[in-house]
Amino acid sequence: MKCSIWVPGQYADEGLPEGWPAPGKYWEPERGVESVARAFELYDIAVAGGFDMVSVAEHHYGHSSFVPSPTVMAAALAQRYPDVRIGILGPVLPLSNPVRVAEEIAMVDVLSGGRTVVGFFRGVASEQLVFGANPELTADMFREALALVLHAWTEPETFGWEGRHYRFRTVSAFPRPLQQPHPPIVSSATTVEAARWIGASGHLLGIFAPTVSTERAAEVGEAYRAARTVAGSPAAAEDIVYRARIYVAASDEEAEADAAEYRIGDMRRTLAPAEHRAKAAAKVNALLYAGKPNHGGGPPALPRPDFYGSPATVLDQLRESAASIGWGFLDGLFTSPGLPHEKARRSLALFAAEVLPQLAQ
Repeated sequence: MKCSIWVPGQYADEGLPEGWPAPGKYWEPERGVESVARAFELYDIAVAGGFDMVSVAEHHYGHSSFVPSPTVMAAALAQRYPDVRIGILGPVLPLSNPVRVAEEIAMVDVLSGGRTVVGFFRGVASEQLVFGANPELTADMFREALALVLHAWTEPETFGWEGRHYRFRTVSAFPRPLQQPHPPIVSSATTVEAARWIGASGHLLGIFAPTVSTERAAEVGEAYRAARTVAGSPAAAEDIVYRARIYVAASDEEAEADAAEYRIGDMRRTLAPAEHRAKAAAKVNALLYAGKPNHGGGPPALPRPDFYGSPATVLDQLRESAASIGWGFLDGLFTSPGLPHEKARRSLALFAAEVLPQLAQ
């Protein structure tokens, strides 16, 4: 089993008002520098502890994640950590120029010596509001943009593109990725139909724990493996990347208390604008309560991390999840809005010292 860490880049001010977007008046340069230092400290712990990959993602206007350009952060990670993969998971395609995305990722792949793993996403409601994207069109925009990126990486000749959403008279991506024909692609799925398409395409499958129940994730994983087999390239467990929020404490009781006090796993505060938060809360609650660990017996009062408890408990939870869903590449998130940095740091250190070595066996 392989393991990655995603550090979203959380603003170092636990007293910042909740909600999205975070007004610019709350940004303080000194705290910004501290926030970046905290992010790199977590990456440092993970890499020193034996993680196989460090990953980044694109988010805007939020104090829980201030990485609007994942390729900029990925380039910095590539230089700081020369021996692990760099997960760009990833650009929100409907918000970007696909040709520029193709060029920038190719540049990072060259800078890293061919160590990138790339995921492209449609984006959630808050992302779509940033640049005024029409939510009714973003699914179709995403599919076309992805096709354009892949074509730019693999077409040897200069070409033009006349699509429904994108039109370019001249495309000739230069540089091109060091990995040929292109870096491994992670595509996420929440439905069986999407998983079949991903498997037929030969991409890696991304499953993000907060978006699907354990039962649905197992169905998605099975559909993906079946499609890969039909396509003639059977999937390994490491071809399924599972992103989840993790919190490790010295005991189950401590983890339960911290999960309640700091609302670890509660995504409602930052995923949606204030005017949409009530509706988003109901939806996220329904998703997070489905098939999640709960030491208290019965529905939790607040959403909890996907995996939490003592090192032994978290190890058991992860093994059970991997066995039922079939994933072999864990992309862990160890931070949460409101969680003190020292607690996130200790949780990650415990995971690296006591959980990861057992997972690797």
